[in-house]
Amino acid sequence: MLNRVPKGDALYERALRTIPWGTQTGSKRPAAELRGVAPPYIVRGKGCRIWDLDGNEYIDYKNACGPIILGHAYDRVNAAAMEQMALGAVHSAAHPIEVELAEELTRTAPCAEMVRFLKSGAEVTSAAVRIARAHTGREKVISSGYHGWHDWSLPRTKGVPAALRELTISIPWDAGRLEEALGQCRGEVACFILSLPYDRTEGEVRDFLRAARALTEREGVLLVYDEIVTGFRLAMGGAQERFGVTPDLAVFSKAMANGFPIGAVAGRREVMAAWDATTISSTFGGEAFSMAAALATIAELREKRAHDHLWRMGGRLMNGINAMASDVGLGIRAEGLAPVFSVRFEGRDAEEGRRLSTAFQRELLMRGVMPYSVWYITYSHSEKDIERTLQVLREAMEEVKAEA
Repeated sequence: MLNRVPKGDALYERALRTIPWGTQTGSKRPAAELRGVAPPYIVRGKGCRIWDLDGNEYIDYKNACGPIILGHAYDRVNAAAMEQMALGAVHSAAHPIEVELAEELTRTAPCAEMVRFLKSGAEVTSAAVRIARAHTGREKVISSGYHGWHDWSLPRTKGVPAALRELTISIPWDAGRLEEALGQCRGEVACFILSLPYDRTEGEVRDFLRAARALTEREGVLLVYDEIVTGFRLAMGGAQERFGVTPDLAVFSKAMANGFPIGAVAGRREVMAAWDATTISSTFGGEAFSMAAALATIAELREKRAHDHLWRMGGRLMNGINAMASDVGLGIRAEGLAPVFSVRFEGRDAEEGRRLSTAFQRELLMRGVMPYSVWYITYSHSEKDIERTLQVLREAMEEVKAEA
């Protein structure tokens, strides 16, 4: 098969000699089964489109694994960051913009009475867990979902001390399992930290969050929302605003600054006060140009009522995928919440499902659509872009069906 990305593949082979994995982010590693089609490198992005090292153009639904919410190289956000950059990135004392952004978040997220900033999702989830332990005096954590690479989050990974392995209890998205875990560790659990799965309906999410709130309150356990993905994407105030269930702590990152590196821990004042009892500090926590980008992103989302657009465009795409898959007769289904949804592949067995997924992704990439396990909608995806994507989706489905 013709290699669409020869320059990209060649550079990736070169990268493997000096960079473990060949890249900095696990989910950006080229998949072996998509070699020659999936681009190892993206060199430019604008709006909802990206271009790879070989000059191929794609309508982007991966969006840097979630940070892009307005669009790549979004003018208002870039201008705000560049204006601040001209004044310096970090200084020898705090910058006033830290106060401005913290106050903005207290007006935006329902749980936020106090806020601290760091630089990544893994950092802020780890900070939230430490704060929960400091506040409660307890050590165990119940976790649902992925929360980054730190020791507490992946305790059974090589390189993590065995002494930490029993302190994190991982459970699926299930209220019964949460109640069971809380009962088995009564009086020992500092917090339950959860991220939303990408394949549940609004009703299912709301019901689980209500159950989690009631169960954690009953046991004196802090409820922590990992809003790294859902923050600023489902609503201005994230999942807690959309579903009306307020946690004790929440963490944000990704879409908060439309791609600039920043993360935030927000929560109730009495819980956040535990910061005084421990140590969490970072030289780059107060880096100013990402904060300027965050303020501009939040302002643009609010002024343009961008979330109406995200839900409408995402819903149109999901409905189109499901209707076409049914019409063509393929086991493909879009599930979840319209601004960020998953695409599931079903075959006679798991292996057939994987083959279907690979074939479908290959056909999309060949036709200029960048898919992902999670599809992210941005404000820059226009109705025309969605219509073009639906056309490509049908062509891809028909090709996969013909080859089956």
